[in-house]
Amino acid sequence: MLDDAQGLPITRRFASRTAIGAARTAWRPSLNWRLAWRNLAHDRVRLAITVVGVTFSVVLMALQLALLIGFAATSSSLIDRSQADFWIVPKGTRNVDQSADLTERRRYQALAVPGVASAEQLLVKFLPWKRPDGGVEVVVVVGVDPEHPAVSPWNFVAGSIASLKTPDGIVIDDLYAKKLGIDRIGETVEINGHRARVAGFTHGIRAFTQSPYIFAALKTAQTLADLPADRSTYVLVRADRGDDLARLKGDLRARFPDLDVKTASAFSWQTRGYWLLTTGAGVALVLAAGLGLIVGVVIVAQTLYAATVERLPEYATLRAMGADNSYLHHVILKQSTFGAAIGYALGMLITGVTLLLARNSVAALQLPWPVVFLLALVTLLMCSGGAVISIRKVLHIDPAMVFK
Repeated sequence: MLDDAQGLPITRRFASRTAIGAARTAWRPSLNWRLAWRNLAHDRVRLAITVVGVTFSVVLMALQLALLIGFAATSSSLIDRSQADFWIVPKGTRNVDQSADLTERRRYQALAVPGVASAEQLLVKFLPWKRPDGGVEVVVVVGVDPEHPAVSPWNFVAGSIASLKTPDGIVIDDLYAKKLGIDRIGETVEINGHRARVAGFTHGIRAFTQSPYIFAALKTAQTLADLPADRSTYVLVRADRGDDLARLKGDLRARFPDLDVKTASAFSWQTRGYWLLTTGAGVALVLAAGLGLIVGVVIVAQTLYAATVERLPEYATLRAMGADNSYLHHVILKQSTFGAAIGYALGMLITGVTLLLARNSVAALQLPWPVVFLLALVTLLMCSGGAVISIRKVLHIDPAMVFK
């Protein structure tokens, strides 16, 4: 450390002020905090390096987790937005975007089960969309009954659910309007060789596959998908209020032995697991989030270790004046706590600005408050882990080096 006006290194001078008291009593805990802060703040260049390292790690982890959580929520948004207690799906269905067909007879069979309050059809199909410039995009057409929608479009910025009642009317999300070549309501488009007309816009309905969701009336969707008028892909069941859901699930399974009956929660998690764990894009997100954590730990550990090694003469001075291992242990841990607090605050500030700027992009970024607090704990543990590595070096220091 730099010398002060009296010709003594600051840490040595600070330690000398406590020497008399330390000889009579144990080293006071309050001195730990003061010394830890002075060690960290005196060398401003080293402080900046430490804070930048922690900040970079926090931003990296936070953004990777925000992407992972956002895309997970996006992949199951149709399920999570439905009001259904159970989804009746064809055997082997692994996610909400891909499924075989069901006949309307299945809906009436579900309505005949005691305890079922309602059963609605839902059609979800990947279909080609022809842009005005001749290019083709793949979209996911979601067909619902406008009177009793199994899943209603949300976040309308133009139009409403009633817009689906217009002939050939569809609703798209404005985040994908440019991608689909749409500028305004009323434009005529071509989906799977059939005519449709944009009747409304939503905002923020993203798709994990980056194939935009296109909402339409069930009959319109059946026409666009070239399906008979009695076909859909799912039957969404809502139980009577207060009914025993476990019993009702068993009754539905008995009624449909050739189909799968899933709770909304179970189907939601299954869909997330499918896209995140069995596809290249999902695995990449999971690996990136894990890599962010590993890189963060390495950066913080190396930064704190380097900062500690540079101050070995000061720690040797404290050892020579009678400071025990416990005292030095606490000083280094509290030093890492200061670095964690400053780096975390700056990292979350940068993350918050990034999330704000990305709110109108097709990239799904979500960072719930529980995850924010979890990141604070992880950051503290990272810095403490880096400090532990440094402590091993300090505890083996020779106090005699201060006299060399």
